[in-house]
Amino acid sequence: MKKAIFTRFLACAGFILLAANFAVAQITGETSGAAPNMEVRRIGLADLNGVLRAAEANIKVRELLDEQRKKFQAEFSKVEAELQQAERDLMSKRELLSPTEYDKQIAAFQAQVTKLQQDIQTKRQLIDNANQNAQNKIRSEAVAIITKIASEMQLDLVLNRESSLIFLPHLNISDEVLKRLNERTKNARIEIEVLQPQSQ
Repeated sequence: MKKAIFTRFLACAGFILLAANFAVAQITGETSGAAPNMEVRRIGLADLNGVLRAAEANIKVRELLDEQRKKFQAEFSKVEAELQQAERDLMSKRELLSPTEYDKQIAAFQAQVTKLQQDIQTKRQLIDNANQNAQNKIRSEAVAIITKIASEMQLDLVLNRESSLIFLPHLNISDEVLKRLNERTKNARIEIEVLQPQSQ
């Protein structure tokens, strides 16, 4: 039973390596003309997610987004306090206003509350989108660096660390990827643009 499971594991691993090598061959143009060489001789690993978490550029992005969140929170807290005061004022005038006028002011107040809720939701979404865009740019830089290192080291295949259970330490190029990513982005001007929602 164990032998059969191990045999199936080897067959599955071999298929993955062959599929990955075929993708590399397509990129390098080896599929045109003669049959491609499917042999994988040199393999590397990269912990892409770990590199992105530790990247200095990513830390800067988180700091900028935290500043935006604090700014928005201060703005919304101020508006919320104003609405609470407006609600108290409206309640105190209930006996002084006609039912029609009171209902009119209640409707206007509820519209303000709804608008505030929509603005909060919109700005949260804008911050999430800005974060995602920044992450995509940093990831693209990391992938470009991995491609460059693979070329320099003549690697036939680079696997994501998450897809490898056991490996020799010298196969891991993550430290070099992180070093180059930090070097490439250390002087980059990182800006997070979060646009204000348009008033209805």
